[in-house]
Amino acid sequence: FPGFCGGANPSLPVIKVKAVTMRHHAILQTLVGPGEEHTTLAGLPTEASIRNAIEAAIPGFLQNVYAHTAGGGKFLGILQVKNPSDEGRRGQAAAIALATYSELKNIILVDEDVDIFDSDDILWAMTTRMQGDVSITNLSGLRGHQLDPSQSPDYSHSIRANGITCKTVFDCTVPWALKSQFERAPFMEVDPTPWAPALFQK
Repeated sequence: FPGFCGGANPSLPVIKVKAVTMRHHAILQTLVGPGEEHTTLAGLPTEASIRNAIEAAIPGFLQNVYAHTAGGGKFLGILQVKNPSDEGRRGQAAAIALATYSELKNIILVDEDVDIFDSDDILWAMTTRMQGDVSITNLSGLRGHQLDPSQSPDYSHSIRANGITCKTVFDCTVPWALKSQFERAPFMEVDPTPWAPALFQK
């Protein structure tokens, strides 16, 4: 699911196929990872676990959660949250997510006006609503997933064992006190009837 091949495990059983039979016009449903189908299915329990945990701790705060397929459905979580006057809630939600799903590596927090299923919108929020020196929180030495090749002592001397990682929270939300300065450009409603009357006749 991370997009790399893992090492062969000698403890896994080996089978020898002597014959293969099939029905005429057979249909085989299978998954070949990594791919969108694989990582989307892997992300569903990730999203449900995070949503349930945050909702139990901070009811009504989390608006939506997406285990992004770029993270294999496990490593990257996008959290859409309300913008409260209490600044500490966003960090609390991120901490709950990391504690709930230990394989999470990176969390991106965004406001309600950001489409969490649109990578361009997420990167727009990261570009225009985040400052690296104040908006990024690093938590090193935590358990991650050993199938991420960067979570290895070979990658950094700071990593003590395979599967240990630095988890990062990117807060791409607007500071409450500056909310009025970050309103997205509005567009007027346009009546399309004059340009395509056939499509809008009742």
